[in-house]
Amino acid sequence: MNNRRILSLSLIVATLFFAGCGSSPNAKIYILDAMDRDSSMSAAIQEAQNIVVKVGPVSISDVLDQSRIVSRSGDNRLIIAEFHRWGGDFQSNVQRVIGENISILLPTDQVTLGQEIVLQPIDYQVLVYIREFDGTLGGMVTLNADWTVASKSKDKSIFTRKSVFQEKVDGAGYDAYVAAQSQLLEKLSQEITAEIKKQLIK
Repeated sequence: MNNRRILSLSLIVATLFFAGCGSSPNAKIYILDAMDRDSSMSAAIQEAQNIVVKVGPVSISDVLDQSRIVSRSGDNRLIIAEFHRWGGDFQSNVQRVIGENISILLPTDQVTLGQEIVLQPIDYQVLVYIREFDGTLGGMVTLNADWTVASKSKDKSIFTRKSVFQEKVDGAGYDAYVAAQSQLLEKLSQEITAEIKKQLIK
């Protein structure tokens, strides 16, 4: 075996050795936060304390509903982060936060979560479809959602609306990006809750 071949084999072995010793960066895991209970400025409605609200189904466009966090680079390019991921199912995370926010804003402790369309023994059902829920790191995040409040009581009314909100990201990293998304869900929850309150006082 000549020296050149020995040198080549040595380089290959060394490369494989160091590649095996290296490790991929650990993925960072994020969750959306519900609003602070002390931050609710809404006046309590006596009737709201005993109502039962079901949040769901909540659905999200396929391109956003995945384990990796999606952001945007320009109008037509999405960035899917390999090492910045959602803790658990993203759709369930969004549904949980909306439900928690509504329970704070009404207030009522009788908020249930479910993906069934059929109305259960409840007073109001909230259905949400999120078309857009992304933005740029360090820039703006947009929430574009269609939502419905269906009432089983009184006249069994159904109210449907489209809401579009934007929030400035207070920082360049993913922590600030996710915090901005949580703020947008708070704004959406406030609009939904305002409609439920409006129906309560009819």
